[in-house]
Amino acid sequence: MEIKNKSKNNKNNDKNSKFSCFLKKISTFFEKYLFPEDIKCIFCGKDISHFYEQPYCNSCKKFLHFNNSHRCKICDEPIQNEATICDNCQRNKRNFQKIYCPLIYEGILRSSLISYKNDNKRYLAKGYAKIIYDYIGENFKHFDFITFVPITKERLKERSFNQSKQIALKLGELTNLPVIDCLEKIKETRPQKKLNYKERSENVKGSFRLIKKDEIKNKNCLLVDDIITTCATVDECSKILKQQVRNVYVTAVARNKIKIN
Repeated sequence: MEIKNKSKNNKNNDKNSKFSCFLKKISTFFEKYLFPEDIKCIFCGKDISHFYEQPYCNSCKKFLHFNNSHRCKICDEPIQNEATICDNCQRNKRNFQKIYCPLIYEGILRSSLISYKNDNKRYLAKGYAKIIYDYIGENFKHFDFITFVPITKERLKERSFNQSKQIALKLGELTNLPVIDCLEKIKETRPQKKLNYKERSENVKGSFRLIKKDEIKNKNCLLVDDIITTCATVDECSKILKQQVRNVYVTAVARNKIKIN
C-alpha cells in the first residue's frame, strides 16, 4: 500500500512539474511575442522601428540630458570650469581608471530608473545597455570581462533581481564579453541616497569581497552600476577587484549630481 502511495505521489509531482513548465512556456510566449521589449521606447512605451539603433523615440530624446558637455576625464562628472579633472578626483585617489556615464540622472531618465528598480521592470535593461554600448564604443576593446555591483541576498529577495547585473548581462550579449559574478556584498548598508559625500564612503567600507579569483587574475574589467553619484560604491568595489585584476573601468546608465554636504 505504501509503495502504491509513493508511486501515486511521484506521478502527481511529475504532472505538477510538467504543468509548471507549460505555464512558464506560455508566460514566456506572451512576454516575448505579444509584448516584445525591443520594439518600444524604453521611456514612454511608444512603438518604434529603430530599437537597435536608438532604444527610445525622438520625442523622448528631446527630454534626455546627455552627458556630453565638458566633464572630468576620470569620473565623467560634468565640470563647469576648464579643468580636465574634477576637484573630487584631484582630492581622492581613485581605484578605477575611468567611468563612462552616457546620461545625466534627471527628468524622464530618473523616473525610468526608479521604476526599473522598484517596479521590477527588468526588461528596460536591454535599452539601458544599448545606450551604454553606444557611448563606450571602441573602448570596449580595453576590457576582458564585465562584472557588476552586487546586492545582498536580503535585498535580492526583496527586489527579485539585481538591477546592475541585468544591465551587465545585456552588455555581455552586445559585446560578446564574458559576464563574471566575482563580487559579493557581505553586509547590508544604509541607503546611499540618504547620506552625504563623506558618509557614503564610510557606509560602504568593508561591504564587498571577491568570490572568484583565478578567472579574473591580471585582466581588465568593466564594472557596471545603474547610477553613480559620489563614486563611493564603485570605488570600494574597484579596490576589492584590484586585489586580482589589472585595471578596473566603470560604467553606469546615469551620472548624478554630487552633493558634498
